[in-house]
Amino acid sequence: MLRSIEQFIFRNLTPLSIRYLPAPEIRRASGLAAEVYRQLDEEFMAVPPITLHHLNPQIMAGVWSACRESLVAGPDRTMKELIAVTVSQSNRCPYCVQAHTSMLLGADDRPALDALTSGECASDELAKLAAWASATGRKAALASVPPPPFTKRQAPAFMATAVLFHYINRMVNIFLDETMMPVVGKVPVVGDQAFRVFSSVTSGRIVRIDATPGVFLTEPPTMQLPQAFGWAADDPAVAGGLLRFADAIRQAADASVAPEIQTLVKRRVSEWEGEPPALGKAWLDEATQALPERSRPQARLALLAATASWAVDRSEIDSCRRAGLDDCALLQTAAFGAFVATERIAGWASR
Repeated sequence: MLRSIEQFIFRNLTPLSIRYLPAPEIRRASGLAAEVYRQLDEEFMAVPPITLHHLNPQIMAGVWSACRESLVAGPDRTMKELIAVTVSQSNRCPYCVQAHTSMLLGADDRPALDALTSGECASDELAKLAAWASATGRKAALASVPPPPFTKRQAPAFMATAVLFHYINRMVNIFLDETMMPVVGKVPVVGDQAFRVFSSVTSGRIVRIDATPGVFLTEPPTMQLPQAFGWAADDPAVAGGLLRFADAIRQAADASVAPEIQTLVKRRVSEWEGEPPALGKAWLDEATQALPERSRPQARLALLAATASWAVDRSEIDSCRRAGLDDCALLQTAAFGAFVATERIAGWASR
Protein backbone atom coordinates (compact mmCIF):
# COMPACT_ATOMS: atom_id res chain seq x y z
CA MET A 1 0.00 0.00 0.00
CA LEU A 2 2.76 2.43 0.95
CA ARG A 3 4.65 1.76 -2.29
CA SER A 4 1.48 2.50 -4.28
CA ILE A 5 1.06 5.81 -2.46
CA GLU A 6 4.73 6.64 -3.02
CA GLN A 7 4.50 5.93 -6.72
CA PHE A 8 1.33 7.97 -7.08
CA ILE A 9 2.91 10.98 -5.37
CA PHE A 10 6.23 10.80 -7.24
CA ARG A 11 4.68 10.03 -10.61
CA ASN A 12 1.75 12.45 -10.43
CA LEU A 13 2.30 15.14 -7.80
CA THR A 14 6.01 15.94 -7.45
CA PRO A 15 6.34 16.66 -11.21
CA LEU A 16 4.10 19.68 -10.53
CA SER A 17 7.21 21.35 -9.08
CA ILE A 18 8.87 21.44 -12.53
CA ARG A 19 8.79 24.89 -14.14
CA TYR A 20 9.56 26.17 -17.65
CA LEU A 21 9.53 22.56 -19.00
CA PRO A 22 6.74 20.01 -19.45
CA ALA A 23 6.35 17.37 -16.76
CA PRO A 24 7.29 13.80 -17.69
CA GLU A 25 4.53 11.38 -18.70
CA ILE A 26 6.04 8.41 -16.93
CA ARG A 27 3.26 5.94 -17.68
CA ARG A 28 3.60 6.56 -21.42
CA ALA A 29 7.38 6.25 -21.54
CA SER A 30 9.13 3.73 -23.75
CA GLY A 31 12.66 2.74 -24.64
CA LEU A 32 15.52 4.16 -22.59
CA ALA A 33 13.27 6.55 -20.65
CA ALA A 34 11.10 3.65 -19.47
CA GLU A 35 14.22 1.77 -18.37
CA VAL A 36 15.39 4.76 -16.34
CA TYR A 37 12.00 5.07 -14.63
CA ARG A 38 12.01 1.32 -13.88
CA GLN A 39 15.43 1.46 -12.24
CA LEU A 40 14.51 4.62 -10.35
CA ASP A 41 11.38 2.92 -9.00
CA GLU A 42 13.37 -0.11 -7.87
CA GLU A 43 16.37 1.65 -6.33
CA PHE A 44 15.40 5.23 -5.52
CA MET A 45 12.23 6.97 -6.71
CA ALA A 46 11.27 8.86 -9.87
CA VAL A 47 12.28 12.22 -8.42
CA PRO A 48 12.09 15.50 -10.41
CA PRO A 49 15.83 16.34 -10.19
CA ILE A 50 16.36 13.30 -12.42
CA THR A 51 13.10 13.21 -14.38
CA LEU A 52 13.17 16.90 -15.38
CA HIS A 53 15.72 15.69 -17.97
CA HIS A 54 13.12 13.46 -19.68
CA LEU A 55 13.12 15.48 -22.92
CA ASN A 56 16.54 13.94 -23.56
CA PRO A 57 16.47 10.33 -22.26
CA GLN A 58 20.23 10.01 -22.86
CA ILE A 59 20.92 12.88 -20.45
CA MET A 60 18.38 11.50 -17.97
CA ALA A 61 20.11 8.12 -18.09
CA GLY A 62 23.53 9.75 -17.77
CA VAL A 63 22.57 11.86 -14.76
CA TRP A 64 20.91 8.86 -13.12
CA SER A 65 23.96 6.65 -13.80
CA ALA A 66 26.25 9.20 -12.16
CA CYS A 67 23.86 9.57 -9.23
CA ARG A 68 23.34 5.82 -8.86
CA GLU A 69 27.03 4.93 -8.86
CA SER A 70 28.11 7.76 -6.56
CA LEU A 71 25.29 8.30 -4.06
CA VAL A 72 22.98 5.28 -4.24
CA ALA A 73 25.06 2.13 -4.80
CA GLY A 74 27.79 0.89 -2.52
CA PRO A 75 28.50 1.55 1.16
CA ASP A 76 28.54 4.72 3.30
CA ARG A 77 25.13 5.99 2.14
CA THR A 78 24.51 8.39 5.02
CA MET A 79 27.97 9.94 4.70
CA LYS A 80 27.24 10.56 1.02
CA GLU A 81 23.84 12.05 1.92
CA LEU A 82 25.69 14.41 4.28
CA ILE A 83 27.87 15.48 1.35
CA ALA A 84 24.76 16.04 -0.80
CA VAL A 85 23.16 18.28 1.83
CA THR A 86 26.23 20.42 2.49
CA VAL A 87 27.01 20.92 -1.21
CA SER A 88 23.35 21.89 -1.74
CA GLN A 89 23.54 24.40 1.10
CA SER A 90 26.58 26.01 -0.49
CA ASN A 91 24.74 26.29 -3.83
CA ARG A 92 21.60 27.89 -2.35
CA CYS A 93 19.44 24.93 -3.40
CA PRO A 94 16.64 24.64 -0.81
CA TYR A 95 14.91 21.82 -2.70
CA CYS A 96 17.95 19.53 -2.50
CA VAL A 97 18.70 20.54 1.10
CA GLN A 98 15.17 19.53 2.07
CA ALA A 99 15.25 16.29 0.08
CA HIS A 100 18.58 15.00 1.37
CA THR A 101 18.11 16.18 4.94
CA SER A 102 14.97 14.06 4.73
CA MET A 103 17.17 11.11 3.76
CA LEU A 104 19.32 11.62 6.86
CA LEU A 105 16.19 11.91 9.01
CA GLY A 106 14.83 8.74 7.43
CA ALA A 107 18.08 6.95 8.18
CA ASP A 108 17.90 8.28 11.76
CA ASP A 109 21.60 9.13 11.57
CA ARG A 110 21.98 11.58 14.46
CA PRO A 111 25.79 12.02 14.14
CA ALA A 112 25.43 12.99 10.47
CA LEU A 113 22.54 15.36 11.28
CA ASP A 114 24.60 16.93 14.06
CA ALA A 115 27.50 17.43 11.64
CA LEU A 116 25.30 19.74 9.56
CA THR A 117 25.36 22.33 12.34
CA SER A 118 28.53 21.58 14.31
CA GLY A 119 30.90 23.46 12.03
CA GLU A 120 34.57 22.57 11.69
CA CYS A 121 35.80 20.33 14.48
CA ALA A 122 39.25 18.73 14.37
CA SER A 123 38.11 15.68 16.36
CA ASP A 124 34.92 15.05 14.39
CA GLU A 125 35.39 13.33 11.03
CA LEU A 126 31.80 13.94 9.94
CA ALA A 127 32.10 17.65 10.65
CA LYS A 128 35.33 17.75 8.65
CA LEU A 129 33.61 15.87 5.82
CA ALA A 130 30.78 18.43 5.83
CA ALA A 131 33.26 21.31 5.83
CA TRP A 132 35.13 19.80 2.88
CA ALA A 133 31.93 19.20 0.89
CA SER A 134 30.69 22.72 1.57
CA ALA A 135 33.98 24.17 0.30
CA THR A 136 34.25 22.14 -2.92
CA GLY A 137 32.49 24.76 -5.04
CA ARG A 138 35.03 27.51 -4.32
CA LYS A 139 38.69 26.95 -5.09
CA ALA A 140 40.01 29.29 -2.38
CA ALA A 141 37.69 27.90 0.27
CA LEU A 142 38.70 24.33 -0.53
CA ALA A 143 42.35 25.23 -0.02
CA SER A 144 41.56 26.55 3.47
CA VAL A 145 39.82 23.49 4.96
CA PRO A 146 41.48 20.32 6.30
CA PRO A 147 41.95 17.42 3.87
CA PRO A 148 38.80 15.31 3.55
CA PRO A 149 38.70 12.43 6.08
CA PHE A 150 37.90 9.62 3.68
CA THR A 151 39.90 6.62 2.55
CA LYS A 152 41.31 5.90 -0.89
CA ARG A 153 38.51 3.35 -1.36
CA GLN A 154 35.84 5.90 -0.47
CA ALA A 155 37.33 8.78 -2.46
CA PRO A 156 35.80 8.15 -5.93
CA ALA A 157 32.21 7.81 -4.67
CA PHE A 158 32.49 10.64 -2.15
CA MET A 159 34.07 13.04 -4.62
CA ALA A 160 31.63 12.04 -7.36
CA THR A 161 28.69 12.70 -5.01
CA ALA A 162 29.98 16.19 -4.28
CA VAL A 163 30.70 16.94 -7.93
CA LEU A 164 27.37 15.56 -9.15
CA PHE A 165 25.40 17.73 -6.75
CA HIS A 166 27.08 20.82 -8.12
CA TYR A 167 25.35 19.87 -11.37
CA ILE A 168 22.03 18.77 -9.87
CA ASN A 169 21.74 21.88 -7.69
CA ARG A 170 22.16 24.11 -10.73
CA MET A 171 19.48 22.31 -12.72
CA VAL A 172 17.11 22.23 -9.75
CA ASN A 173 17.59 25.94 -9.07
CA ILE A 174 16.54 26.66 -12.63
CA PHE A 175 13.77 24.16 -13.30
CA LEU A 176 12.20 23.24 -9.92
CA ASP A 177 10.35 25.09 -7.20
CA GLU A 178 12.07 25.61 -3.86
CA THR A 179 10.33 22.79 -2.00
CA MET A 180 9.73 19.08 -2.46
CA MET A 181 6.11 19.63 -1.45
CA PRO A 182 3.88 19.76 -4.54
CA VAL A 183 2.23 23.19 -4.82
CA VAL A 184 -0.40 24.42 -7.25
CA GLY A 185 -0.48 28.19 -7.28
CA LYS A 186 0.31 28.87 -3.62
CA VAL A 187 -1.70 25.96 -2.22
CA PRO A 188 0.11 22.75 -1.12
CA VAL A 189 -1.39 19.65 -2.74
CA VAL A 190 -0.54 17.68 0.43
CA GLY A 191 -0.69 19.16 3.92
CA ASP A 192 2.67 20.12 5.41
CA GLN A 193 2.53 17.74 8.37
CA ALA A 194 1.27 14.83 6.26
CA PHE A 195 4.00 15.42 3.69
CA ARG A 196 6.69 15.49 6.37
CA VAL A 197 5.54 12.17 7.81
CA PHE A 198 5.29 10.62 4.35
CA SER A 199 8.70 11.99 3.38
CA SER A 200 10.34 10.62 6.52
CA VAL A 201 8.89 7.12 6.04
CA THR A 202 9.69 7.08 2.31
CA SER A 203 13.22 8.40 2.83
CA GLY A 204 13.84 5.77 5.50
CA ARG A 205 12.98 3.05 2.98
CA ILE A 206 14.95 4.58 0.10
CA VAL A 207 18.14 5.18 2.05
CA ARG A 208 18.29 1.51 3.08
CA ILE A 209 18.00 0.07 -0.46
CA ASP A 210 20.98 -2.12 -1.34
CA ALA A 211 21.81 -1.35 -4.99
CA THR A 212 24.54 -3.34 -6.71
CA PRO A 213 27.21 -1.06 -8.26
CA GLY A 214 27.83 -1.04 -11.99
CA VAL A 215 24.36 -1.86 -13.34
CA PHE A 216 24.18 0.47 -16.35
CA LEU A 217 21.32 1.07 -18.77
CA THR A 218 23.51 2.22 -21.67
CA GLU A 219 26.66 0.94 -23.33
CA PRO A 220 30.01 2.59 -22.47
CA PRO A 221 30.75 5.59 -24.71
CA THR A 222 33.72 5.68 -27.03
CA MET A 223 35.03 8.88 -25.44
CA GLN A 224 37.56 8.74 -22.61
CA LEU A 225 36.77 9.80 -19.07
CA PRO A 226 37.45 13.59 -18.94
CA GLN A 227 40.72 14.44 -17.23
CA ALA A 228 38.92 16.44 -14.54
CA PHE A 229 37.27 13.20 -13.37
CA GLY A 230 40.50 11.20 -13.42
CA TRP A 231 40.30 10.66 -9.64
CA ALA A 232 37.34 8.28 -10.29
CA ALA A 233 39.39 5.79 -12.31
CA ASP A 234 40.09 3.55 -9.29
CA ASP A 235 36.37 2.71 -9.07
CA PRO A 236 35.09 1.38 -12.42
CA ALA A 237 31.43 1.78 -11.44
CA VAL A 238 31.79 5.42 -10.40
CA ALA A 239 33.97 6.17 -13.42
CA GLY A 240 31.42 4.48 -15.69
CA GLY A 241 28.60 6.60 -14.32
CA LEU A 242 30.55 9.83 -14.75
CA LEU A 243 31.64 8.82 -18.25
CA ARG A 244 28.05 8.23 -19.39
CA PHE A 245 27.00 11.52 -17.81
CA ALA A 246 29.78 13.47 -19.54
CA ASP A 247 29.12 11.84 -22.91
CA ALA A 248 25.37 12.57 -22.78
CA ILE A 249 26.00 16.24 -22.03
CA ARG A 250 28.60 16.49 -24.79
CA GLN A 251 26.20 15.08 -27.36
CA ALA A 252 23.35 17.31 -26.18
CA ALA A 253 25.51 20.42 -26.33
CA ASP A 254 26.65 19.61 -29.85
CA ALA A 255 23.00 19.23 -30.86
CA SER A 256 21.72 22.49 -29.33
CA VAL A 257 24.54 24.90 -28.49
CA ALA A 258 26.43 26.64 -31.29
CA PRO A 259 30.22 26.20 -31.25
CA GLU A 260 30.84 29.90 -30.59
CA ILE A 261 28.60 29.79 -27.52
CA GLN A 262 30.30 26.65 -26.26
CA THR A 263 33.70 28.28 -26.72
CA LEU A 264 32.62 31.44 -24.89
CA VAL A 265 31.15 29.57 -21.94
CA LYS A 266 34.12 27.22 -21.59
CA ARG A 267 36.56 30.14 -21.73
CA ARG A 268 34.70 32.16 -19.10
CA VAL A 269 34.32 29.19 -16.77
CA SER A 270 37.98 28.23 -17.18
CA GLU A 271 38.80 31.56 -15.49
CA TRP A 272 36.15 31.14 -12.76
CA GLU A 273 37.11 29.93 -9.27
CA GLY A 274 33.66 29.45 -7.77
CA GLU A 275 32.95 32.94 -6.54
CA PRO A 276 29.52 34.39 -7.42
CA PRO A 277 29.54 36.97 -10.21
CA ALA A 278 29.01 40.68 -9.64
CA LEU A 279 25.61 41.91 -8.48
CA GLY A 280 23.11 42.46 -11.24
CA LYS A 281 23.51 41.15 -14.76
CA ALA A 282 25.71 43.77 -16.41
CA TRP A 283 28.49 41.18 -16.47
CA LEU A 284 26.33 39.05 -18.77
CA ASP A 285 25.96 41.92 -21.21
CA GLU A 286 29.75 42.33 -21.27
CA ALA A 287 30.39 38.60 -21.60
CA THR A 288 28.04 38.12 -24.57
CA GLN A 289 28.43 41.39 -26.47
CA ALA A 290 30.70 39.89 -29.15
CA LEU A 291 28.06 37.32 -30.13
CA PRO A 292 25.30 37.94 -32.66
CA GLU A 293 22.27 39.40 -30.90
CA ARG A 294 20.15 36.30 -31.53
CA SER A 295 22.76 34.08 -29.82
CA ARG A 296 23.04 36.16 -26.66
CA PRO A 297 20.02 34.82 -24.73
CA GLN A 298 21.24 31.24 -25.04
CA ALA A 299 24.75 32.21 -23.99
CA ARG A 300 23.34 34.09 -21.01
CA LEU A 301 21.37 31.03 -19.90
CA ALA A 302 24.43 28.78 -20.17
CA LEU A 303 26.62 31.24 -18.24
CA LEU A 304 24.00 31.67 -15.52
CA ALA A 305 23.57 27.91 -15.25
CA ALA A 306 27.31 27.64 -14.72
CA THR A 307 27.95 30.44 -12.24
CA ALA A 308 24.67 31.84 -10.86
CA SER A 309 21.86 29.34 -11.41
CA TRP A 310 19.68 30.95 -8.75
CA ALA A 311 19.52 34.10 -10.91
CA VAL A 312 17.76 32.44 -13.85
CA ASP A 313 14.26 33.88 -13.98
CA ARG A 314 11.27 34.02 -16.28
CA SER A 315 12.73 36.91 -18.27
CA GLU A 316 15.84 34.88 -19.19
CA ILE A 317 13.71 31.90 -20.23
CA ASP A 318 11.36 34.11 -22.27
CA SER A 319 14.32 35.72 -24.04
CA CYS A 320 15.59 32.28 -25.01
CA ARG A 321 12.20 31.30 -26.36
CA ARG A 322 12.00 34.48 -28.44
CA ALA A 323 15.42 33.56 -29.83
CA GLY A 324 13.98 30.25 -31.04
CA LEU A 325 14.89 27.78 -28.29
CA ASP A 326 12.30 25.06 -27.71
CA ASP A 327 11.91 23.05 -24.50
CA CYS A 328 14.60 20.53 -25.39
CA ALA A 329 17.08 23.24 -26.35
CA LEU A 330 16.41 25.06 -23.06
CA LEU A 331 17.12 21.88 -21.12
CA GLN A 332 20.25 21.05 -23.11
CA THR A 333 21.63 24.58 -22.88
CA ALA A 334 21.22 24.71 -19.11
CA ALA A 335 22.65 21.20 -18.77
CA PHE A 336 25.69 22.21 -20.82
CA GLY A 337 26.35 25.29 -18.68
CA ALA A 338 25.85 23.39 -15.43
CA PHE A 339 28.15 20.62 -16.58
CA VAL A 340 30.95 22.98 -17.65
CA ALA A 341 31.00 24.40 -14.11
CA THR A 342 30.79 20.91 -12.64
CA GLU A 343 33.78 19.75 -14.68
CA ARG A 344 35.74 22.82 -13.58
CA ILE A 345 34.95 22.05 -9.92
CA ALA A 346 35.89 18.39 -10.41
CA GLY A 347 39.30 19.50 -11.59
CA TRP A 348 40.19 21.49 -8.50
CA ALA A 349 38.41 19.19 -6.01
CA SER A 350 41.13 16.56 -6.31
CA ARG A 351 44.00 18.89 -5.47
